[in-house]
Amino acid sequence: MDAGDRSTRPGPLGHVRVLDLTRLYPGAYCTGLLADLGADVVKVEAPGAGDGLRFVEATPDSVLAAHLSLNRGKRSLRLDLKHPRAQEVLRRLVATVDVVVESMRPGMLDGLGLGFDALREENPRLVWCSLTGFGSDGPLADAPGHDITYLGVAGALSMLGHGTAEPPLPDAVISVPLAAMTAVAGISAALVQRERTGVGARVDANMLESSMWMVQDHVTRGLVGPAAGWGDFAGRGIYRCADGRHVTVTASEPRSWAALCAAIGREDLAGLALGEEEPRKIEAVTAALATRPAAEWVRSPGLAGGVGPVNRPEDLPAEPQVAARKGVVTLDDEAATPVVANPIRVDGADGDTSSLARTPPPDLGADTDAVLAEAGFGIDEIADLHADAVV
Repeated sequence: MDAGDRSTRPGPLGHVRVLDLTRLYPGAYCTGLLADLGADVVKVEAPGAGDGLRFVEATPDSVLAAHLSLNRGKRSLRLDLKHPRAQEVLRRLVATVDVVVESMRPGMLDGLGLGFDALREENPRLVWCSLTGFGSDGPLADAPGHDITYLGVAGALSMLGHGTAEPPLPDAVISVPLAAMTAVAGISAALVQRERTGVGARVDANMLESSMWMVQDHVTRGLVGPAAGWGDFAGRGIYRCADGRHVTVTASEPRSWAALCAAIGREDLAGLALGEEEPRKIEAVTAALATRPAAEWVRSPGLAGGVGPVNRPEDLPAEPQVAARKGVVTLDDEAATPVVANPIRVDGADGDTSSLARTPPPDLGADTDAVLAEAGFGIDEIADLHADAVV
C-alpha cells in the first residue's frame, strides 16, 4: 500500500494527512498518537541531524527508545525551513494536507512567512495546531521551560508529594504527553467541525494549561476554601513489602478495608471507619505488609482488598491486564522492538490491532522525493531543490 494513499489507509484517521513541523518530545507524542490512529504523518526535519530525538540517549550501549517509540510509523521529509525557497515548498505541501502541527516559539514561523495566516491561503480547510509550553500569548509565551517548569507553574507539582516537605522530582515527564493528548483532542474536534463548516481552524494546546486541567478539582478546592489534601489514611498509601518491592493500597471502602484486615489478620480493625484511629491502622498495615513479598499480597487479597502492584516498566508485558489487552506491541523491525500500544481503542480493537504505526522510524529524509511528488513536484523540480540544498 502506498503510504501516501489516504483513500486506502486503515484506522479512524486513515483519511487524514498530517505535516509535522515539531521537534523533540511534545510534537512527537502528539503526531505519534495521530499515526497510531491511522493518519499519514509526514515529519519535516532539518538537514544534518534531523529531529533531536534521533540522538537523545545516543550512547554505544543505549537504545534510542524515545525515537523508536514516538517517531514510528511516520515518513520523513528533509527540508531547510530557513532556506529562502522553503516558503515555496511548504505552501505547495500544505495544499495537500489536512493538519499541520508545530511546536516552535510563538511567532517564529510567522516571521519566516510560514505561519497559519499565510499558509491557510493555500488551504482554507487546514487545521493548524500550535503546541507550546505556556500558550501562544501572554507574558510567558516566549519563555523557555521543561516538564517540571510547567508542572510547577500549574500548581500540579505541589500535588505530587504527600506528607513531604519538598515536592518530588518525577522521573517521567507528565505535562508533555498530557498536552499532546490535549492537542490530539483539539485536532480531532477541529476536523469534525470542518466537516460541518468546510473551514479549518487553529488549535492552541500547551503544557501549562493541560497541567492545570489535570488538577482542576484541586484548583477549585483551593480557590473556594482552604486547600486540603487527601490526608493520611491506612487505606490509601504505598507500602514496602518483604522483598523490597512496593504495593499500592486503596482500601477506602468498608468492603475492601474489611478484606484487607482479614488478609493481614487484623479483623479487630475492620470496624473502624475511614479517618478513625488512622495512626494505629497505618502502623498495623505497614507491619503486616512488610512480612511477605509484594507478589503474594497482589494475589491475595489483591484488588478486592485494595492491593495492587507497583510495576516497573520491564514488568508490563507479564502484567495480566496489560497482556490480555495487548498493551505492549512490537515494531515491524528486525529486533521486534517493544513499544506501548495505542491507548485509544475503537470498535473493540485490542492494542495490537489498534496500533497502526508499526514501521520503525524512517531514515532522515527517506521519503522526501515521494512526498514532494505527491504534492505535485516534477522530477526536474525535485532535482533542482536537491541541487539548491532546499531539501
